[in-house]
Amino acid sequence: MGRPLVNRLLAAGHQVAAYARRTEVRDELAAAGVEVVDDLLALAPGRDVLLVYVYRDDQVREVLLDAGLAEAMSPGSTIVVHTTSNPRTMDAIAERLTGRGVGVVDAPGSGGPNKVAAGTLTLFAGGAPDDVERCRPLFAAYAEQVVGAGGLGAGQRMKLLNNLLFGAHVELAVEAARLASELGLDPAAMAQALHTCSGASYGLDLLGLMGSGEVLVQAAGRFVHKDVLVARAVADDLGADLGTFTPVTDAVLNRTATA
Repeated sequence: MGRPLVNRLLAAGHQVAAYARRTEVRDELAAAGVEVVDDLLALAPGRDVLLVYVYRDDQVREVLLDAGLAEAMSPGSTIVVHTTSNPRTMDAIAERLTGRGVGVVDAPGSGGPNKVAAGTLTLFAGGAPDDVERCRPLFAAYAEQVVGAGGLGAGQRMKLLNNLLFGAHVELAVEAARLASELGLDPAAMAQALHTCSGASYGLDLLGLMGSGEVLVQAAGRFVHKDVLVARAVADDLGADLGTFTPVTDAVLNRTATA
């Protein structure tokens, strides 16, 4: 997700600095015109906005809290967390920055690298209105829609609900394909036919494009598995009752366990 985002920022005329651990990634970024820093904390001084787009919540905590990157940011700057994370992590970052004059926005996105590259990502933005508005010109480089979700952490809550729904939709789409075969129908044709009908879903659309439930699970299964696990863990941490999401996402977790 980060590499096409960098391309979009450069194309929009922004000055971009980055930290990367792998030598080949550092060389690639430098060749593209990115200021590559040798130390993580060197990203902080004098930057207007810091974008964090790592893979997992624990990595967000590692770079911003454990490594001290949040506290190294200059007053007047803003930290944006694009990683799907626990809302409590956002609270911990904001608490660490109390009185330092640094804004925090959580803005997880819906859409893969192709949508970042096309500039059509959807972002769910949580945070103080002034902090979110300050970032909108930057978001415009790679996001088509920025939804103001509410206060800090609200973006993460909305994204987690999106991930639960997507996991459920994938499970139902694969089950619909199985049932279609039992009824003598072509699963891909069925999925394409329902695209404009009341039974449509993004999961079913993907199945129609990929041709079968097996291919869909193979292609997206590990991402669905991770996101559903995170969403369920956060819901449990927040004391939210998942209701019928539980049995449906139990099924998709079992289906994607080895994807």
